Amino acid sequence: MHIRRFGIRLTRLKEEHIEMVRNWRNSDEIRSFMEFQDYITPAMQQKWFHSLDRLRDFYFVIEHRNEPVGLIHTSGIDWKNKHGHSGLFVWKKDLLGSHVPVLASLAMVDFFFLFCTLEKLYAKVMQGNAVAVKYNAQLGFKPAEKPDGKPFLQYLLSKDDYFTTTAHLHEMAESVSDGVNEVVIENSLLREMKTANALSFESKAAFVTVVR
Repeated sequence: MHIRRFGIRLTRLKEEHIEMVRNWRNSDEIRSFMEFQDYITPAMQQKWFHSLDRLRDFYFVIEHRNEPVGLIHTSGIDWKNKHGHSGLFVWKKDLLGSHVPVLASLAMVDFFFLFCTLEKLYAKVMQGNAVAVKYNAQLGFKPAEKPDGKPFLQYLLSKDDYFTTTAHLHEMAESVSDGVNEVVIENSLLREMKTANALSFESKAAFVTVVR
């Protein structure tokens, strides 16, 4: 499965990717902002990967100009109650603070709010991580709990807040887009998503669906 939107390609995480992701995830620059900060071994990474539920845990490698530059996810999805948890990290340093993470976020969130039926996304942010707080705010995330001394706070993004807040970002994204808005998805996964009532009628207006 992959998503192409705004000149970004999001490729569903495969086993062939996980060693690359593990190496970047273990780097001090990324690990220091994560809730789990222990060193991740190859065996731990394998166990985590094989624990993922393909209908509830969507992890994507972010590809920019045919190069893998980061990881983004919507996971722990509850299709019945229409919410999930999101996050990302970018390992290519010269793209930090660029438009690429924003485009990746828009591509993924558009997918889950338009192609799919999700209405809320949660994100955890480390207290004191001003860059992440500002980044999430520009997407429409709002604090979901009051600070109580916890190292991580939870933020909430509603579908309405997202499209209201990101109108100008979508204009920017369209201006740099290559015009391809496409979801390539396995027929078996598409059937599972239909059974789970995970697909939205709005999808036809936003994406071309290619079933393989």
